[in-house]
Amino acid sequence: MIKSDYHIHSSFSGDSNESLEKIADRAIGLGLKEIAITDHYEIDVPEAGDSFMFDIKEYADTILELKERYRKQIDIKLGIEIGVQKHLGETLDKLVESAPFDFVLSSVHTVEGTDVSFPKYYGGKTKDDAHRIYFETVLKNIDTYNNYSVCSHLDFITRYGGADFKGLDYKLHWDIIEEILKKIIHKGKGIEINTSGFRYGENRFYPSEDIVKRYIELGGEILTIGSDAHKAEYIAMDFDKVLQFLQSAGVKYISSFDKRKASFKKLR
Repeated sequence: MIKSDYHIHSSFSGDSNESLEKIADRAIGLGLKEIAITDHYEIDVPEAGDSFMFDIKEYADTILELKERYRKQIDIKLGIEIGVQKHLGETLDKLVESAPFDFVLSSVHTVEGTDVSFPKYYGGKTKDDAHRIYFETVLKNIDTYNNYSVCSHLDFITRYGGADFKGLDYKLHWDIIEEILKKIIHKGKGIEINTSGFRYGENRFYPSEDIVKRYIELGGEILTIGSDAHKAEYIAMDFDKVLQFLQSAGVKYISSFDKRKASFKKLR
């Protein structure tokens, strides 16, 4: 059993109404030993306004109080999921350094000034163009931003755009995907295996098995597992599939974070 979920959202996120207490109780009930609360913080996303921004001090204080309250039952990590854009480096640095975070997820939700979940991004693009531009943006952000722990859901772009944009031609984009992985490893960062793809009807996790395998082949060691749960009922969902995959790939350890320092724990 995988006993840590490093991607969970609470009511601090603009897209969740879940209480922190319900999250903690659900995780304990599932037998988890660690969870990271990683609420969305998104700056300069016109479609979202300020709905994915919150008071960082209040957020940190609330989760640290929860951590203390539940400390005998589960280890709760203070995390955050930041939406990285190339021009936001200094702003994001100040944000990340403003609280004692254990774990920082770096995500790319906005490309060409538009949230990729909105139809506007796909207008006038072929599927391959939309996907290529997304990966190019991920690579640019990795080149220019370093203040994070793990890159989240690397190929989740296939979730959006409707039927015409489903599926990803990995061969077409493999050159840039491999460059992304090499730079993540070179910078001492990690990737997550995000199981939400099963819930969204894609019957896979993000990134794909081939990408995770290549990350490992290239020497990548830092792996976290996250459900991307926005409801307590989704915590650790489909982790059994990840366990089977990692065992088949010969992976024996996954990562844990404390004060943004990675350590390694046996997979089982």
